[in-house]
Amino acid sequence: MTSKKSRLPNVLTVLRLLLVPLFMVLMTNPTEQMVYAATVVFILAAVTDYIDGWLARRMNAVTDLGKLLDPLADKILVMTALVMLVAQRSDIDGLPWVPAWMVVLVLAREIWVTGVRGVAASKGVVLAASHSGKVKSGLQMVAVVFLLLHEAYAFDIGQTRITCEQLGLNFLLVSLIISYWSAVEYTTQTFFDDEETLS
Repeated sequence: MTSKKSRLPNVLTVLRLLLVPLFMVLMTNPTEQMVYAATVVFILAAVTDYIDGWLARRMNAVTDLGKLLDPLADKILVMTALVMLVAQRSDIDGLPWVPAWMVVLVLAREIWVTGVRGVAASKGVVLAASHSGKVKSGLQMVAVVFLLLHEAYAFDIGQTRITCEQLGLNFLLVSLIISYWSAVEYTTQTFFDDEETLS
């Protein structure tokens, strides 16, 4: 494996970061076409998250830089999307597409875990993403896609009609539960168990 190939996963991670400003620009003028374009950009960025991790493992190119950048890029992408969604208002009831309290909880958890990572780094430990962290990130990205589609599509389950917005909010709620559970695990392992397998 060449050094050039080993850098490919990190290049994809940086690409994900570069897609964030494009997403923001599209969401500042949220016409229907712009929101659809922003959704495509977000999905593309989310796909790079899967690909860079797969490549890093397949090519044995897992690096400390990648361990730092990959979860950071995920957080920046998801938080940017959620903040932009809070700024959007429903044409029907005037409510935000995402309740602000959910975004605050997501942000608070990420700040806490970042602090835990800082403590680990001070001990010379780089914390890679755990399985629960990856599940949380995946659910958040699925939630954002549904929330971007908002009321564009709906699904009939029995006598109940469910919109993309409702699906997105439920995915986001589940991701919150998982994220706080994993935050407790991270904190316990870092401060009480003195283990270095945390992420």
